[in-house]
Amino acid sequence: MSGIVATPPPWDLKCRTWTFLVSGLTSTSSFPAGFADPDEADILASDGEFIGTPGLVMIVSYTDTPVGPYDELIYIPGKWKYKDGTAGYRITRIYVSSKESTENGRRNWNIPKHVANFSITTSNEESTIKVFHLGATEPFFHAKTQPVTLLSKIPIPLNTSIFGNFLSLAQPPLPATKSPEDVGTSQWATVAPAFSGNVYAERIIPQLDGRVGDGKGFPAIVPWSLGLYAPKMEGIFGFAAFADSK
Repeated sequence: MSGIVATPPPWDLKCRTWTFLVSGLTSTSSFPAGFADPDEADILASDGEFIGTPGLVMIVSYTDTPVGPYDELIYIPGKWKYKDGTAGYRITRIYVSSKESTENGRRNWNIPKHVANFSITTSNEESTIKVFHLGATEPFFHAKTQPVTLLSKIPIPLNTSIFGNFLSLAQPPLPATKSPEDVGTSQWATVAPAFSGNVYAERIIPQLDGRVGDGKGFPAIVPWSLGLYAPKMEGIFGFAAFADSK
């Protein structure tokens, strides 16, 4: 037992975010190395029909959550459709800087979180983001972000709730893995998180031989250079709908 206190949804959240698209893949066989934890890769690539769409790399720095502040790194390869007629995105790789977020994220929504160390620094409007395995000195994710001269001055209001279920997550049940907080689950979970705030254009500059990941802890991919930065976002992760199958 981990001793971590259960913190059920809904979770009201405040954060800043960086979001970058990744070119779409054609099938699960083309998933890049590092797309998931090895103990979870089979379940996270199976069930349903992968239908592509651009993927996503997202960095989130939460300042206020029910389990305290923490940082987060996400990879979503694309979207799946299911026999029940629904479709949803699927997070296959995600790290957070908090054991409390890890266990509760897995238990509440089947989000396959694992703990890592984060370094996020900002100087002269340029942010440097590094993520490390526990005890490691070399990052498995490393990128810089910076404003785009004129575009970054223009705020764009965004409220993802207007998209309804289009941006919903459908996450398969997870196996328990190495650490006590890496709890397993037994049913599918579907949830539609919603976030709102002003976003601004920013560019990402990969720092690991021209890629953002090392190909082991995180995919060695090159996101689209232009993305979105939100210095102040508010969001909610609500109750999941659980089902024995999709």
